[in-house]
Amino acid sequence: MAILVTGAGGLVGRAAVAALLGQGVEHVRAVVRDPGQVEPLRRLGAKVALLDATDPDGLRAAMDGVFTACSLTGGLWTRPGEDPYASVAGPARVFLAAASAAGVRRVVVCSPAAVGSPAAAGTSPHLAAKAEVERMVIGSGLEHAILRCTHVLGPGGRLVALLGGGAPVPVPGDGRQRVAPVWVGDVAAAIAAADDAVELAASWALAGPDELSFDALVDAVHGGPVAKRHLHGAAGGGDAAAGAAGSLAGLTPSQLEVLAADSLPDPGLPAPPGLVPASLAETLTGVAGPVRPGVAGPA
Repeated sequence: MAILVTGAGGLVGRAAVAALLGQGVEHVRAVVRDPGQVEPLRRLGAKVALLDATDPDGLRAAMDGVFTACSLTGGLWTRPGEDPYASVAGPARVFLAAASAAGVRRVVVCSPAAVGSPAAAGTSPHLAAKAEVERMVIGSGLEHAILRCTHVLGPGGRLVALLGGGAPVPVPGDGRQRVAPVWVGDVAAAIAAADDAVELAASWALAGPDELSFDALVDAVHGGPVAKRHLHGAAGGGDAAAGAAGSLAGLTPSQLEVLAADSLPDPGLPAPPGLVPASLAETLTGVAGPVRPGVAGPA
């Protein structure tokens, strides 16, 4: 049976396509909207559809004969000017409608771990939209897996670029927020496991085994203490303050809000069955090493 991945050109999407092909899935269909993302995915062995994930007819056609559809659109790293709520909820509605119309049996979506925090989700339009997507998925009647992921690290990722930037490194919030970053290959493995399960209606918490502060994570990426610039407008300063702080680091207010919150696994959710996540040391080795485009990395 075929599996379709939207947002396949992103950090998690590339890794998921590679993991599914490596698992022996014969037909992996990758949906991207950037022509520059087509050839790298084809070289991995995927069938690539160049279309916008909000195109209902195109997405419905791409899902013909698909057993599992995985939506990786609506991530934190939106394009400039995109609405942080609409850019998440809109594509999800189109995705679920197309999946139902095409007879897809199972859907997989990813959410930030902070969706599980009522305080964070109540103030962030991105997290509020992700919470709405989870409700839509559960109410769709389709088999499903919801992956609640802590901050995802992988080579070429936007968060890695932020963490590894030149000193002083811009840090959302006060830097004391707690995080347990997860290796991108582990997220891809969880997506592959969700496709391989016999029956599924689950929410899984996906995180790395090491918990530390955001400041400490920045130091770990740099291999030692480094000067930082804390963007305090991200924590309770309102949109104007967050916008002023974010402009210094190339971040939107919504991105600042999410990154200034804790990113820890929900203790009420199980981890993906059988998955042993990479340690932070292994993850940072993978981030620094030549592990693109397939992104296998730590084992």
